[in-house]
Amino acid sequence: MKKRYIALIVLAALIVIVFAALKVAPGIAKNYIVNHSEEIIGRKMKIENVEFSPFSFTVTVDDFAIYEPDGTTPFVAFEKFRINVNPTHLIKKEISVSEIYLKGLYTRVAQKGDKFNFSDILDKFATDSTADSTTAKEEAAKTAPAIDSAQALNLDPNEMIGFSVAVENITLEKGNIIYEDLKVGSKIHIQDFSVAIPAVYFSNKDTDIGVNLKFANGGDLGVKVQFNMKTQDFGVNVTLNKLALSVAKPYLNDFIKYKDFEGSLGANLNVAGNVNNVLSSNVSGTVSVDGIKLTETSGKTLGVSHVGVGIAKANLNEMDFRVDSVIVNGAFAHLDLFKNGKTNIDVLLEPLSNPAKAEPADSTENEESKTAEKSKPLKAVIKKLQVANTNVTATDHTPKQTFNYKVSNIAVNGSNINFNTPCTINVSAAFPEGGVLNLKYKGALSDIGTMDAYISVKNLALKHFSPYSHHYTGYPISSGTMAFASENKMNDWNIDSKNTIDIYNIDVADKDGNTDPEFTVPMKVGLYILKDKDDKIEFDVPVKGNVQDPEFSYLKIVWQTVMNLLIKVALSPLKIVGNVAATGAGAIGIDLGKNDEIYIDPLASSFTSEQFAKAQKMVEVLAKDKKLKLNFVQNFNMKKTVEAYKTHKLKTDFYKATQNKTTLNELDEKAIVAIEDKDSAYAAYAAEHAKELDRKTMEKEILAMAEARNQELLKTLQQQPGVTKKNLTITTAPRGSLTQRKAMYKVQVDVQ
Repeated sequence: MKKRYIALIVLAALIVIVFAALKVAPGIAKNYIVNHSEEIIGRKMKIENVEFSPFSFTVTVDDFAIYEPDGTTPFVAFEKFRINVNPTHLIKKEISVSEIYLKGLYTRVAQKGDKFNFSDILDKFATDSTADSTTAKEEAAKTAPAIDSAQALNLDPNEMIGFSVAVENITLEKGNIIYEDLKVGSKIHIQDFSVAIPAVYFSNKDTDIGVNLKFANGGDLGVKVQFNMKTQDFGVNVTLNKLALSVAKPYLNDFIKYKDFEGSLGANLNVAGNVNNVLSSNVSGTVSVDGIKLTETSGKTLGVSHVGVGIAKANLNEMDFRVDSVIVNGAFAHLDLFKNGKTNIDVLLEPLSNPAKAEPADSTENEESKTAEKSKPLKAVIKKLQVANTNVTATDHTPKQTFNYKVSNIAVNGSNINFNTPCTINVSAAFPEGGVLNLKYKGALSDIGTMDAYISVKNLALKHFSPYSHHYTGYPISSGTMAFASENKMNDWNIDSKNTIDIYNIDVADKDGNTDPEFTVPMKVGLYILKDKDDKIEFDVPVKGNVQDPEFSYLKIVWQTVMNLLIKVALSPLKIVGNVAATGAGAIGIDLGKNDEIYIDPLASSFTSEQFAKAQKMVEVLAKDKKLKLNFVQNFNMKKTVEAYKTHKLKTDFYKATQNKTTLNELDEKAIVAIEDKDSAYAAYAAEHAKELDRKTMEKEILAMAEARNQELLKTLQQQPGVTKKNLTITTAPRGSLTQRKAMYKVQVDVQ
């Protein structure tokens, strides 16, 4: 009996010693680690307390911290860590951790280029492990065949060691993680986040993981994960609520040139798949962005109030994307076109003007990807597309007067939009002062070069487009509305378009004399001629061509057609006016050259009877329509006229000197004209006196003669019926324009 008591006493003493050692050992280990932390990891450490409970097999660590190199700023820290192991489960061949608890985790990761604020720790570990690398490689070589064999046989490592592993009650409370990119100046702060994992099983049981994060800049994230270690199947649910996208602002500088950016992101996504083939996972759920506003450097903004996407299925491996709905509400944008040919989009993307060239992909990979693409064609469908309350403003700074226009209430509606199958999309929009647009598009997204489109524009107020009319013709548009209908059929980029233009009550103001338009077009006359009795202009514009041809321009063809109509008026306005008014030179059969020209002799002091007759027939149109007005513009070649006038003056002076005359009559004039240039007496006289004639003086005399002709013609024509001081003017072309090969009066027609 005594021996038994002695044995019990010894056993009890040993147990006390072991338990005492277990209680004391953590403190000794703690003190050693803290005192030698700089030798171990190169940083100062703090551990307030370490305890081990031999009764519950629980290890507790309180107030832990690893500091930055300055020794005072925390790098990683936590308030409390606790882990509990249940040794009794070893009997059932199960390694069981009944609890892992972490409270108040704090870590700050700072990056500057390829360096982090923990790079020195990694460098120290790398240095310390160099000596043991050979041993590690040998051990790895020994264990690798066994692992490879297990993988080849699809064996569970738990089964090989004969134990299953279970970790239960994993809890993380009030965690804070900070990530800073010092190079770009960004900061992401995840605060007060928690993780709750009921159990992690390394067996054929499902593991449930729950993570909740809160971002300091706004928004929270919830993640739920189900995972089976044996089958490798997983299911993930991600719920993101109002994540503030301003966190991405520093990174946007690498892509766009902007002033400010704001908005939020939300998502509720479900992902189901297998770890061994992640690309075959099925994704479903919703994604939305709200309150997006990008402020450009100019202060103008682009954005959208809400974009929501409902995903029925997305499978990358099968190239199968099925979208329940795409909803866009309250989008707003603007397009500015500057005189240098750039737009505000070019300015926005300015940092991308010289993007780095991507490395060429391996040719073998390219061939494989092409094969994969061919074997798995894209399957995509959007069941519902809806765009509402969208506004776009266009500003064109290229004309002499800035063009500014707003298209509002843009709406887009479509259903069952397939990638390969033709579908129908309807678009509507509102223009200023009651104008409307409707567009119906039918085509397949996979072949946008083949489609049908019908466009209808009604009640378009034309005065808003006055800057273009002023720029190209010199005439501002003062009133008028337009309707436009266009039927377009395109096959392999070859378009056949039928267009009808209907313009009502269009009018233009007086031509701006201070501008130099690109087209010399008599807009007032052209519109007067083109209008019917109801003040309407209607014409068709067929358009054919290949859209991919760099020279092809749809709008240019339509505009050029309109210009051609007006240019025809410019080439022969009097003929057209004469036909419209049932009078004029063309109607009575008199040859007027191009129907609006009267040829003259720039040195003649009066008009011939034929010239007077032509002019009188031209002004008869003024009696037919009081809106019309005519301007007879005299033109000749000043250089040739000066030379001819010089010869005429020398011959006149020679005639007066040889005939002893001071005044001349019509017979004398004929005699002067009859003097030949080769006449020896005249040639000698001209050689002696030619230098006496001053060119500038002769030009003044020629212009005086021209003005005298103008006044004589005006006096004669003002006596004709219907002619007034307002509807008839006679002028001489500006001095710089006196280059006409033939001397003539050219008639310009205008409308009062």
